[in-house]
Amino acid sequence: MLKIFFGYVLVIPFLYKNWLGLLVGAGMIMAITFGLFMRSVMTKELYERVLHLICILSLTSAGYAMLEKLVNLIFDSRHNHRIASVFSHPNYFGTIVGTVIIICAYKILTNQGNKLFYFLVGLVNVISMYLCKSMFVWIEVFIGITILLFMLNYYHLLIVWLSAAILGIVGIFVLKLPIIPRLSDMGVTISLREQIWALAIKQIKATPLFGHGFLSFSFIFNSSYRNNRIPHAHSIYLDMMLNFGIVGSVLFLWFLVKYYVTLFYARIKEKNTMITSLILAVSIAALVHGATDLTLLWIQTFPLFLILISGLGADEKNGRYHINTDWFF
Repeated sequence: MLKIFFGYVLVIPFLYKNWLGLLVGAGMIMAITFGLFMRSVMTKELYERVLHLICILSLTSAGYAMLEKLVNLIFDSRHNHRIASVFSHPNYFGTIVGTVIIICAYKILTNQGNKLFYFLVGLVNVISMYLCKSMFVWIEVFIGITILLFMLNYYHLLIVWLSAAILGIVGIFVLKLPIIPRLSDMGVTISLREQIWALAIKQIKATPLFGHGFLSFSFIFNSSYRNNRIPHAHSIYLDMMLNFGIVGSVLFLWFLVKYYVTLFYARIKEKNTMITSLILAVSIAALVHGATDLTLLWIQTFPLFLILISGLGADEKNGRYHINTDWFF
């Protein structure tokens, strides 16, 4: 079924002469193949080492972001820029930052390595989250950590976390505290997305079966906002239907559902609450964030997501956790 889907994402854009969609389809095939390879070779120790490396590397993009902010303040202090760091758009930066924060929470909650180190990495990435000014990444982080606390049975801490969230909501919407950047722009942002969603739904109704390949929204409508072309439907669900139609979506969802059924089976069989907890936290957070944006479809964000979900391969080998913590900070 997956091989049929691979052929599908190449044939459909070729027939419609959607050359950029064809190129993205080829890249997607390589990326998923990379993910399948990682899943086949992944061990529990390797997985934790890779997560540790991701946390370290996040400090480089955070440092670049702070330098970028400093340069903006010096040379163009009149404008309140959104920081993209080493990424092509601030929302991609925000997705990476939010994911790293969830990883840091996972490391702390599972007592792996130096808690102070992961706390500091998480704090640095919270600063990055402020600098990129992505509103929806706050929801992603909240959802991810909530799932982690629940899956790892930290019920008392979960109550504290939810209580803090309620206080934050009161502070934002009642006391009008500027906790989340750009919240005043939410009306404009939602209005723009509603226009994009309406166009996408109209096209899906017109051609529901096959779609036009990746980046169909850009291929069909050629729309732009502030001189920037709108590449997708800003919804992972609408974009899937727009790109693949009913036929292609069924092919893709078959593989996706099979993966998560395997994940739940491994979780029950192994009585394991570590790797599968992180995978579910990141997956659910991505699905929630995906309702309003499509930040996973990029050469930095999607491989990171594939690395995280490849952790299922470690549990599929029926191993147990024997992690050498000597190499941790």
